[in-house]
Amino acid sequence: MFTVKYRTKPYVILCYEALFRNLKEGYRTHRKLTEDFNRFNAGYRGEKDVDYNLSLFPHKNFYIFHNIRLKIHNKNFQIDTLIVSKTFLCIVEIKNLAGTIEYDPELHQLVQINGGKITAFQDPVLQAETQKMHLKAWLQQFNMSIPIETLVVSSNPSTIIKIQQDDPVIYRKLIRKESLHLHLKALTDNYTETVLSNIQIKNLNNAILSGDIPHHPNLIKQYNIQKKHLIDGIVCPSCWQTAVERINKKWTCRSCTAEIKLLHERIILDYFLLFNNTITNRQCRELLKIDSPSVMYYLLKSMKLHYVGKNSARKYLAPSIENYPQNSDYPGKHKSVFQLFD
Repeated sequence: MFTVKYRTKPYVILCYEALFRNLKEGYRTHRKLTEDFNRFNAGYRGEKDVDYNLSLFPHKNFYIFHNIRLKIHNKNFQIDTLIVSKTFLCIVEIKNLAGTIEYDPELHQLVQINGGKITAFQDPVLQAETQKMHLKAWLQQFNMSIPIETLVVSSNPSTIIKIQQDDPVIYRKLIRKESLHLHLKALTDNYTETVLSNIQIKNLNNAILSGDIPHHPNLIKQYNIQKKHLIDGIVCPSCWQTAVERINKKWTCRSCTAEIKLLHERIILDYFLLFNNTITNRQCRELLKIDSPSVMYYLLKSMKLHYVGKNSARKYLAPSIENYPQNSDYPGKHKSVFQLFD
């Protein structure tokens, strides 16, 4: 098994974390904001759990792509995990829903019952079949035709799954992560005819990578964030006070005396996530409260960002998504669970 594209935090989570770092304290606990972030974060954790189960499957001829977003007919479609082999492709749609989920294949309805709250969701089996239709159309531009299977995997081990109709097909489509190996083994045993050559596999893998267009949401616009909602100053990641200055080539917090080596990198990356995918030397100086263009040039050069233009017209470009830190911190992240009940 070869993982061609590893799963990293998607832009949506990176953007939320950047927003929490830059919002004034009173706005960080906005109900809609935190609910949306928690939902995306739960989905990402569920995907990582299934990734681990998949990584243990002993099949050396599987090529794995995590979190792929392709375009067909000017529309994008997202696949949580795509398995490529010489005999078939498999789309894996991952759901992390707690409590009890009831699926009705006749009504194409998924209902979650959790803590007395009832929530309806899009039919995940139909969602995966729609992705299959899009992927089939996408493959046609490369003159490729190969069997495509779909699996919907429930990643939460405590979830109770109830299927309203006695449909044997659904039991092979809507599964728990613990049985993923069994279903992949059944698909491998069923598809024995080689459809793609080694060259075709290589070309397909390259086409998927080059066609992948990660979704980058604009949270500032989505939540109508204004300048008054954002922190004016440089925040210390240790004490979260706006008391940081650059002194003797170091970022130093006047409040807690912490020294933060690469603080400018986090601030510039947050700018890319929240505001624009390019930045100039002047914009960086305004952002970091630095007067010297030469100092700013040195800091930007140290980040090894690609750029276009020369001299004062030079624009530095945002890095690709896999180059963003995966251990981003934000205020309130490390609160004790007991504080929830205070």
